[in-house]
Amino acid sequence: MARVKMFAAIPRKLGVSTDYFHDHWRHPHGTMGRLVPTLRRYIQSHRIHSDFLDDSQASFDGCAEVWFDNAQDALNFADEPYYVANIKPDELLFIDMPRLEYVFTQEEMLSTGDRNAELLGSMDGAWCADDRALSVKLIQLIGAGVEQPWRPEDYELGRRIGALRQVQCRPIASLHPDGAFVSGVRELWWPTLSDMRSGIEADRAAWNALVDREGSTALVATAERFI
Repeated sequence: MARVKMFAAIPRKLGVSTDYFHDHWRHPHGTMGRLVPTLRRYIQSHRIHSDFLDDSQASFDGCAEVWFDNAQDALNFADEPYYVANIKPDELLFIDMPRLEYVFTQEEMLSTGDRNAELLGSMDGAWCADDRALSVKLIQLIGAGVEQPWRPEDYELGRRIGALRQVQCRPIASLHPDGAFVSGVRELWWPTLSDMRSGIEADRAAWNALVDREGSTALVATAERFI
């Protein structure tokens, strides 16, 4: 099996301020996360309010995204000694643990944003999400009851609103014998928030068709790469 990507959809603990949540997640929590030996990549996607989304965007305050070499490392993550001793107790300080959701997935890259040949001749063609510490993204969590999380037109809709990178992630059935909380996770990237806004404003119909989907929750976030 290829590398496993885990999403953890994180709600803020009641009584914790927005600033404390995001700052504590970055440090010390994110700093500790870099030391977990089985993590191969680690991104924190911090939700930012978007006038292009409805109130359901506040269901989660961010998504942690971590990659493992294999399914065994993913399954053993909750029992990894450094995690148990340091990170698990720290989670209680800022996360509403009963509402925390997670899913193990495999990625399918639709467009990578990696020196995009279709866009060469412009700076967009030179942009690559993997070599930037910060980028802006849409994360769409598509509910477990949706039989077909993707539609044939989704990729073109993403292109129409200027997304330079598009990824679909499906839950790994063998790691979720009782079912995952989503049927899929869709990610779209832009270099900056201004790029995202201008892309959406140029084609609101494409944006609405992409995000107005029954059974899904979408959030706009700044993606901050820790590993």
